[in-house]
Amino acid sequence: MENDMAKVTYLHHSGFAVELDQYVLVFDDCLPDIYTPPLEKRLVVFVSHKHQDHFQLKTLQWAERISKNTRYFVGNDIKLNEKYLAKKGIDSDILQRMVRMKGNMVYEHAEENFKVETLRSTDQGVAFLVSIEGFSIYHAGDLNHWYWEEEPEDWNKQMERAYRKEIDGIAGKEFDIAFVVLDPRLGAGSFLGMDYFLQKVSAKNVFPMHMWDDYEVIGRYRKTCIGQKYSDKIREVSEINREFLLLT
Repeated sequence: MENDMAKVTYLHHSGFAVELDQYVLVFDDCLPDIYTPPLEKRLVVFVSHKHQDHFQLKTLQWAERISKNTRYFVGNDIKLNEKYLAKKGIDSDILQRMVRMKGNMVYEHAEENFKVETLRSTDQGVAFLVSIEGFSIYHAGDLNHWYWEEEPEDWNKQMERAYRKEIDGIAGKEFDIAFVVLDPRLGAGSFLGMDYFLQKVSAKNVFPMHMWDDYEVIGRYRKTCIGQKYSDKIREVSEINREFLLLT
């Protein structure tokens, strides 16, 4: 694969793999056995938080089978220790290759030109901002403007303020790839998080996620005023293992 090209594979729900020239990055994969990365590349696994639709212990088991050199970046709400891993048959050596991250942290590996930053989620864990091999990548995890009609108005207003604060912190940034929540369960509030992100942040390729298999929500969003404006950037994430070839 050329240095200026990335292959994005949709795994399931909020799970994606990004294959670059030297690295494969896997984000929030809760069904790990459906994807096999190229064995000659370095594997890096990102887990935003502990919810079962974003993380399963078998993700670690899968990654360890792929490579004993796998590195991990995980939200700090994920608590793992040697005793627990041993009980599950996982070598505790994995902990030495795992970076736990809370919101507003920065990890940088200058020699590899590899940088990971985080935002604070409006639910649990973190969102990831990754710079590697000339690509900039955003993965929201559960960072979203969560608007639930059954919640009190002051709760929804606080959620709006919290979300906007995090996105305002990256306003004006440019991403090659952005994985952004578009959750149809929110009803009238389904599009709020995506709307604000697109208006504040520049992204060449936007992959909706967290859709609970209701992929028609993408088409519904594209018909909105803001959705129409950014329609050419929004990718049609509609089937597991669908691949997208992208250029910087």
